[in-house]
Amino acid sequence: MIRVGLVLCGKVLFFKFLGVVEIMKMRTFCAYVAIAVPLLLSLVTPTVGHPHMWVDLESRVVLNIDDGSVAIQQVWLFDDFFSTSVIEDSSLDPGGTNAGIQKEIERITEALKPYNYYTEIEMAGKNLSSTLVGDVTWEVIENRIKMSFTVAPNESSVSDVQGWSYAIFDPTYYIEMLHEEGATITIDGDLAQKCSSWIEQPNPSADAVALSQSTILDNNADDTVGRFFAETVHVSC
Repeated sequence: MIRVGLVLCGKVLFFKFLGVVEIMKMRTFCAYVAIAVPLLLSLVTPTVGHPHMWVDLESRVVLNIDDGSVAIQQVWLFDDFFSTSVIEDSSLDPGGTNAGIQKEIERITEALKPYNYYTEIEMAGKNLSSTLVGDVTWEVIENRIKMSFTVAPNESSVSDVQGWSYAIFDPTYYIEMLHEEGATITIDGDLAQKCSSWIEQPNPSADAVALSQSTILDNNADDTVGRFFAETVHVSC
């Protein structure tokens, strides 16, 4: 029940940059959570730390020598509690549940745009911004929302991909985003046979762990802590 409350309140924080309306819808509920949860958790743990939402990741690299394009295909599978909150809210949409979910997906996509869709790409020693390629699609699988989309780095081409990396993460670590344990990254496109990839697992320091546990649920969340807990996918060609 505590986790449900945190995730529902997390929905507001995840959309906090969308406008006042979405925030006010659950402001009262979040105020209750802010008071009640610390009291309840004090019985079992001294702090309320991150993360509070979970996304299971899949990603695939596409390298095409013909047009010089580089792309990262991503699949985000949201946790059951967050998905349930979105589905239940969407059921009240005048257009029906599917129309309501579509609106939420559009809001999520628009909200992620200033943050490079939570994708950090490093090529030739530079961090590159990302552009959405094509449409964002979604489906519900066993009551969990699955969102799929593709991003491409700006100012890059296959000539830059001899050795590069990317990471997909929430900078505040409010959301934990990880590939399935033991996952491999598929490389498609013209250079697939000439490139390899591997996932470097995060190894946060004791200070980073302490920081994640001390970060409270407010608008002043640290926007650097998430990198310490992010996987890094390395691609070599």
